[in-house]
Amino acid sequence: MAIKELSKRYLLFVLGLFINSLGICFIIKADLGSSPISSLPYTFSLRYPMSLGTFTFILNFFMIVGQKIVLGKDFKQREWLQLPISILFGAFIDFSMWMLSWITPESYVMKLVVLLIGCGILGLGVSLEVIANVLMLAGEAFVQAVCVKYKKEFGIVKICFDCSLMILAVISSLIISGKILGVREGTIVAALVVGLFARFFNKKLSFINRYLVDSSSQVVEDKPIAVAGNAFVVTIAREFGSGGREIGKRLAERFHIPFYDKELIDMAAKDAGVDVDYVASREQNIPSSLLYEMVMQDFTAPLEKSLSRDDALFVVQSRIVRKLAAQGSCVIIGRCADYVLRDYPNCFKVFVHADYDSKLERVITEYHESREQAIEDLSRVDHGRANHYKTYTGGVWNDASNYDLSLDSGKFGVDGCVRIIEESVRKRYTV
Repeated sequence: MAIKELSKRYLLFVLGLFINSLGICFIIKADLGSSPISSLPYTFSLRYPMSLGTFTFILNFFMIVGQKIVLGKDFKQREWLQLPISILFGAFIDFSMWMLSWITPESYVMKLVVLLIGCGILGLGVSLEVIANVLMLAGEAFVQAVCVKYKKEFGIVKICFDCSLMILAVISSLIISGKILGVREGTIVAALVVGLFARFFNKKLSFINRYLVDSSSQVVEDKPIAVAGNAFVVTIAREFGSGGREIGKRLAERFHIPFYDKELIDMAAKDAGVDVDYVASREQNIPSSLLYEMVMQDFTAPLEKSLSRDDALFVVQSRIVRKLAAQGSCVIIGRCADYVLRDYPNCFKVFVHADYDSKLERVITEYHESREQAIEDLSRVDHGRANHYKTYTGGVWNDASNYDLSLDSGKFGVDGCVRIIEESVRKRYTV
């Protein structure tokens, strides 16, 4: 990374660090507890003469030492930069506490308002740190070290880490004060919503990257895919039971080009170093619950450092899809390939759907499922695919505007759909 770019990133990181400290202090000033990461330092600062910033530095120091113990020789020397960053962070917190000393909300409603303002400010601060992408704060870095060492989910380890700090804060408070101080309902609120604020700002502030990155240092994968001769790619998204896979397979045979569907599972499993059954069960299937989103994804760390296994799987499959497209003509089924190849000039995007009765009959007769199982799968599979598409593209899976062609296989049949797609591709790419 060029010195100029690196300097801009560190300046942005320091700005985010200061805003981060403001957010934490706003949360504390709400008098409804503190943020999870600050709960233990805040508890001690209420009982002993040292400042919150000093106790925060002490906690971060132990987190840095913990990373060194966990990672051993894999602990990179640059990570020692967390030490001066922790000193600066502690100083920012003390300055923010002094600057906000006038804030003393009286009513519970005002306390909630101040709490949410603090969560929003904290979300903005951590978003800037994410965009800077140079360092992680000691707490998040410790979580990442545990994930790397023991191959655990970042989201799960992060929530366990936050809960552990809160439990320690409660126990410490009971021991030194005889009552619970510093951990209240505001702590839980902060734990749940700061990440959502960070995600919001991550999207809104993504344009900042244009001012940080030197165009000459762009990652190859972010550049448009080169077209191999007259190569083209047909991507087929399909409703369960619509026959989209069979249509894609026959289309590939007509053009004498490779066909990729379940083959991508083996490729992804090999690339990611995970079990094939895991890939088969998790790909194109994301739970839609808000709790899953809060726990399994962490928006307060750079993406590559906070990937859940589902995120990592999507990244791996996307790389494979782009690699296959660069190699030559092919047909690819599902995997958000229409979105992954959005910058590929010769990509023909198809969505295959059908009426409910046609899909039900196909699932029963061709997939050999009972009627009860088929009815359940028709709802479950498409729901999972829609959530998966929404999670990773932000779009609506069955929105016709995402595709070049949307076909009803219940009306045209499998052969009819193949003919229509073939004619369209030949006409568009002069195959």
